[in-house]
Amino acid sequence: MSLRSFVLVRTISARQKALPSPFWRGHRGLLRLLGIVGLLVAAFGAQACYQQQTGMIVGRPLASHETHLHTVVFSSRPGVVYLGTHFGLFTSHDSGQTWPQRQGSLNAMMITAVAVSPTNPDLLAVLSVPNGGSGGKQGIWVSADGGSHWHCTLPARLPGSAYPYAIQSASGSGGHFYVFFPFAGWFETRDLGSHWSSLTDSLTSTMQTSTLLIDPTNPAHLLMGGEAGLFETASDGKTWQQLTQVQGSIIALVGMRGSSGPATTVFCATDRGLYRGVVRAGQLAWSALSPPPAVPPTRLTISADGSALYALFGSNLWFSADQGTTWVQRGHFARSDLVALSLDPVHPHNLLAGFFWPGLVLLSTDQGGSWHTLTD
Repeated sequence: MSLRSFVLVRTISARQKALPSPFWRGHRGLLRLLGIVGLLVAAFGAQACYQQQTGMIVGRPLASHETHLHTVVFSSRPGVVYLGTHFGLFTSHDSGQTWPQRQGSLNAMMITAVAVSPTNPDLLAVLSVPNGGSGGKQGIWVSADGGSHWHCTLPARLPGSAYPYAIQSASGSGGHFYVFFPFAGWFETRDLGSHWSSLTDSLTSTMQTSTLLIDPTNPAHLLMGGEAGLFETASDGKTWQQLTQVQGSIIALVGMRGSSGPATTVFCATDRGLYRGVVRAGQLAWSALSPPPAVPPTRLTISADGSALYALFGSNLWFSADQGTTWVQRGHFARSDLVALSLDPVHPHNLLAGFFWPGLVLLSTDQGGSWHTLTD
């Protein structure tokens, strides 16, 4: 409802209450009609507002002041960038230099998260919440052709309070994704949503702030963290054990493949500090890191080879080239509504920073040293 329509309906209601009872009785039909007219004006105002917001300026998907940005993600296909906005999904094929769509895909929905297969960029999944437009549907929308066609899927028998909150992609040709639902836990599909299975048990499914890390060398080996701590499974979620070496509520998890052999290095940010774990002989050996800022990082991202590790401490971006042993501050964000920090899988010097409202995307091509506006 627009502000003008809201004021009109409220004014009619107030005037009805202020009128003398004889007038009210004699003009009840007229006042009822005025009330209906006010509601119709409100409805048409809301629809006009929706049409205005979705009628975007070509080339500027965040130009409308009402368009919130929920996420920005590099694809595993070079040059492709996705924007998840209040009015659908926008795609650039030239690293964000141009945005040809007049309207976003799935534009009756807010696209809150995007995941792209690291081995097949045509396999794409997004999370959606209705935005008030016609046809909006909450769920997981999946595509096998890079977003040209979509279908909606959800695991069966979800509790009524559950909703899709976070999504992760895994390697594989069939469409391997993990989705987190508060009040229900993590679910896995290996066939682009045709079938789903639960990953969590009675303890891990109760976590409301959960993050998942997939071992790039072994998809059955997973780490899951949240307010209850850090958990590990080597059986694709059939059984979990808690890792007590890492203390505190888990904020972020990232990992990299070992440069020699199958070892994997993991970085875990908690409300008590930053930890590094290295897989040796099938076991994670953990050590606490001492980054310069006293506060724990709120975001982590790392290149596949570990040559670039980024951490956000407050509003400051720090960089490590030696897997967290030494750090250099690379930048400061003036805004506090950061919703995404996305690392280019092809060029790890390239970073995208997305801000919620007004929607804004910044690009750095020098490890966060300098930034310029990609789209606003």
